Amino acid sequence: MVEKDSGAGLGECLLSQSAHALPYDVVIRELGTKLEEGLSSEEAKQRLHKYGPNKLEEGEGVSVIKILIRQVANAMMLVLILAMAVSFGIKSWIEGGFITAVIVLNIIVGFFQEYAAEKTMESLHSLSSPTGTVSRDGQTFAVPSVEIVPGDMVELRTGDTVPADIRLVEAVNFETDEALLTGESLPVQKEYDSTFKEDTGPGDRLNIAYSSSTVTRGRARGVVFSTGMSTEIGSIAAALRDSNSKKRPVKRGPNGETKKRWYVQAWTLTGTDAVGSCRNWPLYCSESLYSLLSL
Repeated sequence: MVEKDSGAGLGECLLSQSAHALPYDVVIRELGTKLEEGLSSEEAKQRLHKYGPNKLEEGEGVSVIKILIRQVANAMMLVLILAMAVSFGIKSWIEGGFITAVIVLNIIVGFFQEYAAEKTMESLHSLSSPTGTVSRDGQTFAVPSVEIVPGDMVELRTGDTVPADIRLVEAVNFETDEALLTGESLPVQKEYDSTFKEDTGPGDRLNIAYSSSTVTRGRARGVVFSTGMSTEIGSIAAALRDSNSKKRPVKRGPNGETKKRWYVQAWTLTGTDAVGSCRNWPLYCSESLYSLLSL
């Protein structure tokens, strides 16, 4: 079996293949749960402690000041500022004005792009369902969605927001709105008794109900196989966060452990990236510096 380890605090599962490629009875068996009774309350507590709460990681929040600083404090921008200072220092007003315009334009465009990404990341948290209906110890009741764990049997009805990534085991006229994940404008009809190839894209996995999607019709029941940042919506959140980060991630072992040398390696690569970004300076910047410094 292949362990899908996403690090501490994230949803995990133990499956021999992806959930959409396995029959639902195999998924239930490999997740160590029961079709009717679900998990025991004690097992659910242990899994919550092991896998962490079912929620997206929260960032530092949108900080206009920090975004603005990141736009200015980078290698390319510092060189442009230096070129601007030299241009005005030697009274080359036209060239200095041109470089100033480039600096202002870069800051404005970069700021609004990063601000939009940060707001999108923040809005993903508001899409989570506050509660979910689960079966534990043979009883069905509502629990906070943050307490839902891999192996929980979840019931879904029209109007519900799916609290985690779920492999369906029952479905009656069941449709979900997945526009947020796949861009599909129409609700998707689900099929619990089908299996799909391993490389099938998220939009074509008709036996899966995705976290944060909305039930538009029918009812269904399924088993949770991914929670938190291990869900598809979690992958989107992670991609948005990583696209704004200039830091190399620290390598971690199978159980989430790390070593000092891996921290040093990440810092070194981050520094190398910063220096390497100089290769992407615009041609006009290089030519301006060369002509100015040769005077």
